[in-house]
Amino acid sequence: MNLDPKSLQITKTEDGLKAIIDNKEQEIERLARAFPRTNPDQFVSLMNPEGHEIGIIENPDQLDETSREIVATELKALYFIPTIQTIRSVTAKGTGSVWEVDTDDGPRSFRIMGRDALDGNEAPSIEIHDENGKRFKIENYWELESDSRDLISDILPDKILKARYARSKMRMKMR
Repeated sequence: MNLDPKSLQITKTEDGLKAIIDNKEQEIERLARAFPRTNPDQFVSLMNPEGHEIGIIENPDQLDETSREIVATELKALYFIPTIQTIRSVTAKGTGSVWEVDTDDGPRSFRIMGRDALDGNEAPSIEIHDENGKRFKIENYWELESDSRDLISDILPDKILKARYARSKMRMKMR
């Protein structure tokens, strides 16, 4: 159901987020972008505690100022992906590993469950998913310091290496 921004108000209380729709209050468990990569600024879904959709805000910019700020703050916290600048250590723990890194948002420590937690589909960028679903990214693996690259070379996604060698071969052919 599309929600009319003119008849909707979002509030934040000690208990979490609330939606007031046509003077009826509903608890919001979380917000979700319908198209986080292709259209992140439109179509924001409000989800209730049971995981059901309350409705979709087609254009959050049309909300009142307070509601708009709450939605923007919540989405930023939910979708922010820290960029890893340095990898300080990677320690094997069972089938996974614990990473100590420096990001553009400060130092972080997280655990990944295995090599599958590293997504190299957009080489040379790597997206990393920790055991709690939090995402981190490496903008360009090849631009990391060599010590950082060495720490993850054994679990590096194949696509990162293939992309590197494919570019090298193209350069060789062009000569």
